[in-house]
Amino acid sequence: MLMPDVWSALAESHEILPTADSSLRADVVLRGPAFPATPYDVRTVSTLHPSRVRRFADPAGSTPEDLPQVLVITASATPAAVDAALTARVSVLIAPEHGPVSGTLIDSDGRSHTVDAGGERNSAPDRAPSRPGRPAWGTFALAYTLLGDRTPRSQTALAREIGVTQARVSQSLTRLRLRHLVAQRPSGWTTTHPSAIAHWLAAEYPRPRTAAAWLTLDEPVPATRQIADLLTHAGVAYAVAGQVAADSYAPWSRPTRSIIWTDRLVDLSAAGCTPVSEAEASVIIAVPDDPRALTQARERDGLVLADPWRTWVTLVQSGDDAAAEHLLVRLLAEAAA
Repeated sequence: MLMPDVWSALAESHEILPTADSSLRADVVLRGPAFPATPYDVRTVSTLHPSRVRRFADPAGSTPEDLPQVLVITASATPAAVDAALTARVSVLIAPEHGPVSGTLIDSDGRSHTVDAGGERNSAPDRAPSRPGRPAWGTFALAYTLLGDRTPRSQTALAREIGVTQARVSQSLTRLRLRHLVAQRPSGWTTTHPSAIAHWLAAEYPRPRTAAAWLTLDEPVPATRQIADLLTHAGVAYAVAGQVAADSYAPWSRPTRSIIWTDRLVDLSAAGCTPVSEAEASVIIAVPDDPRALTQARERDGLVLADPWRTWVTLVQSGDDAAAEHLLVRLLAEAAA
């Protein structure tokens, strides 16, 4: 089950929703009629074992009130892991690929809430499996930087531009050069073939692990503007990606879905949205793991948009092939100019 479907199941069965609270910094803040606003740091694992519970649990046995609690979302959990989580006061939601969400949520008052979101969820589009290991964010940042500006630059200039050490840039350039994606010219480093490094990014760049799916009856563009106003008022940093951003960079066809990156999940009911499964959604709110995804955003047409190449990668990863191809042609033409 995909994470947007987990939030949808919680909303439908227990009226617990992701909400906006500028005073609580966490991956997600959940709130419901009988569930106080509780911030969580979300951890995702395929199978939960007792050893992982011990790793996630606070060593002192309690979490300070001003810090997020740990919420583990897993496809399966051993009975011993479930018992260990209850003992350690770690919230666990078990979300199998096909089946109901179950588990226990511990709220900010320390109360335990049993979750049993019965009923099958609708299937969603296939999602590429996540890759093990820590993402090489510095390498991804370098690839996006070189795509955005093909002017050859020294390692020192690239390090200053990205905000990392020259040693990190050197390591990243070595990785990209081994894949024949970059080359060193007399005046500095640049991409060899923009299309090649772009497709490498589409295949390797991690999708956000934390997301929520919503349905609105409004058209995606006006709905996005209304949501953007809500986010701005709530003090939530955002960047519009996907079809709506692509329509601003390279108008082609009317968007059918909106993808909005935010620094935390929010409740969109005030914007006329209803939580649904990802397959039914017209709006996806996602919290990118990439530390530069929001800082590299730009204002355009009255909205804050993800940068063009991250927008293109989002289109490819979402299966919006036609829109992705149209935007790619525009971006490659600009790169060659």
